[in-house]
Amino acid sequence: ANSSQKLRDKEKKILSIIEASKISENIWHIGPETIEEVIIQKANDKNIKIGFAESCTGGLLASRLTDCAGSSSVFWGSIISYSNEVKINCLGVNSNTLKDHGAVSKETAFEMALGARQKLKVDIAVSTTGIAGPGGATTGKPVGTVGIGVSTKIQTSSEIYHYNGNRKSLKHSFSQAALFQMLDAINSFESE
Repeated sequence: ANSSQKLRDKEKKILSIIEASKISENIWHIGPETIEEVIIQKANDKNIKIGFAESCTGGLLASRLTDCAGSSSVFWGSIISYSNEVKINCLGVNSNTLKDHGAVSKETAFEMALGARQKLKVDIAVSTTGIAGPGGATTGKPVGTVGIGVSTKIQTSSEIYHYNGNRKSLKHSFSQAALFQMLDAINSFESE
């Protein structure tokens, strides 16, 4: 019993050192849980329903969440809108947005997230639209470019990010970035 108390005391000291350091703002969780498990647990705690609009991730976000037990209590679904037609017809993305800015843009990611939140009737929706390669790059939009949108009842926002890698590793990087955006949205979500 004495050694377990010593271990708990050490853990407390380590945590206090971490919390007092500048690195603390970059720590999203301390423990063995995956980001998917933390998302499900925190969304469950706040009674939040979540969903996705996926283009370049092709269902990977939905797959990663549904790998976890308990996901059905918070995860409503994902609209996989690989084609522009599905972006327009299922998510309500404006055809002019696609024509003027392209499928891989802040504007399209914004409209995809907003459309997914409305269609899926969820509290938070996150979208991904990007170029996983090896082809598809255009001027100013190299392979590894991804637009990620986040929509809540308070606001919708989107941003462009750039990653390096092959098609499979880029899909993973895109999904990881989207999951962190989802976690941030859940953490700052205010219940009515």
